[in-house]
Formats: sequence, C-alpha cells, structure tokens
Amino acid sequence: MKQTAPVYWSKKDEDELDQVNRILLEKALDACVKIAGRTIQTFSLQTGYKYYGVHKDKEDLAELPFIENAPRHKGTNFYFTQEDLLKDYAERHGWRYIITRPSIIIGVAKGKFMNFSVTVALYATIQKELGQPLLFPGSEKAWNRISDHSTASNNACFQLWAVLNKNIQHEIFNIANGDLVRFRDLWPKIEQYFNIPHHEQILNENEPQIKLAEYMPKHKDVWIRIVQRENLDEKAFDHATWAFVDGCLKSANDRHGDLSKAHRFGWTTQADTFDGFAQCFDRLKQLKMIPS
Repeated sequence: MKQTAPVYWSKKDEDELDQVNRILLEKALDACVKIAGRTIQTFSLQTGYKYYGVHKDKEDLAELPFIENAPRHKGTNFYFTQEDLLKDYAERHGWRYIITRPSIIIGVAKGKFMNFSVTVALYATIQKELGQPLLFPGSEKAWNRISDHSTASNNACFQLWAVLNKNIQHEIFNIANGDLVRFRDLWPKIEQYFNIPHHEQILNENEPQIKLAEYMPKHKDVWIRIVQRENLDEKAFDHATWAFVDGCLKSANDRHGDLSKAHRFGWTTQADTFDGFAQCFDRLKQLKMIPS
C-alpha cells in the first residue's frame, strides 16, 4: 500500500452533510462493484466518535464509556448513513466489512488539517512568535474533561491488523490510544515542547477564553513573517481548520470509548497520547510546516 487518502465532505447543515457524504461513499462502493465485484474480500470504513453524539448536547450523548452497539441519538448523523450503506453493499455483494470509530485524531496529512494536533501546532507557532501565552481555546469544563485520543499511526496499524485477521467478520470497533487524559495535563506539555513559558490559565466555566476561528485569521501577517524567515510552507496556515479545534473544545462532556471488544479479538497495542502529539510536531518540522 503506497498511498491512502481520507475522503469526506464538510458542510454546516446536518441534512446536507448527510446527503453529500452518502453520495461520496455510494460512488466509491459502486466503483468497487463495477471494477472488482465479488472479488473484494474486505471493505474497511473509518467513521468516529461523532457516532456517539459527541457533537450534540449531553442528553444525546451515548453512555460512557462508548460501546460499539450503543443506541443511536435522535436526528441525522452521516456516520449512521454511511455505516448502514456499507452493511447493505457488503450483504448484497458478499464482502466482509470492518468499521472503525476513532476519537480525536493526532497525525499529519499535508493539506488535510481536520486534525487537532496540526492546528494546535500552528497556533503555538504564532503565539511563540508574538511572545504571547498559549491560551487554552476552551472552557474550564473542557480543560478538566476526561478524553481519549487516537494517534493516526495506531489507527492505521489497527485497521490493517483487523483486515488481515480472518477471525474478524462484519465487526465494528472503537480504536483509541488506550490512555485517558485531561487537557489540563496535556497543555503544559505542549507549552514545554514549543518552549513557551507556562501560563496559569484563567478560564470561564462554560465559555472559551479565545476562539481560534476568530483570532488566527487576524495574524496571517505574523505567519507570513515566519514563513519568509524560516522558509516554511506558506499554505499550511490556509489549510488549518481553526473552527475544528474550537468545535472539539466546545463540549464539556467526557468522551472516551470502551476498547474491550478490540482486546477480545487480540488487539493489545497502546499508544501514549502526548508522545503522539510530539511525533506529529516533529513531523511538521520535517515537512517545513512549522519552524524547527
């Protein structure tokens, strides 16, 4: 396998989001049927914790820890649509399917920054240049909530392992690093990585002290200055998804999945969440997306 690419379409309206992502997967499945038909052995689909309502209010959030057969929340969710669509195609064409649901993903994909760690790295780069503290872009509740994360390399290893494991037939799995963390513990480590002096956060219980989607576009000129001095990839800033990080930190609800099903099938690998962040930041330096 030389190259893979994540495919999704982002829309603000949930019904439109559902429609376009259904079409996207349906076209891919139809192409597979046309080209390979029943010679396909396994189709692996990655969805995520949005299935459990992490983007919704607390009353719609699945019980913790999230389990794969949790009841679906009310309303539209394109992950429901995509998972049902894959199951239907698999049944009709004799395929095996595997669905994985990761948490907040930590990894690097150039030009595809719906990724918490990449956007945080760009924010930290700007703050360091300005000599400003690394203000946490969330509320006090988000600062203290318990979450798990999913390192991209760990996700990829799990998906390959599951596809090659012939004992796994038509299954859905949560996949995360295996450790539970709070941002109050992660954030000082991120400050330290970027050599930004530690800042005692003054947080509102429910409202963020800073919204990256509003703050960062005002500092594009700072980014250009850094790019010119350090010979960086100027496009990195434009690909960042500030609103995505704001959205990840909007919820005060704890969010973590039960990994016992994966363990029952023999998966034993764990990953340290901050190590995943550090590896991501190191890779961004290699790609000339942030200063070395």
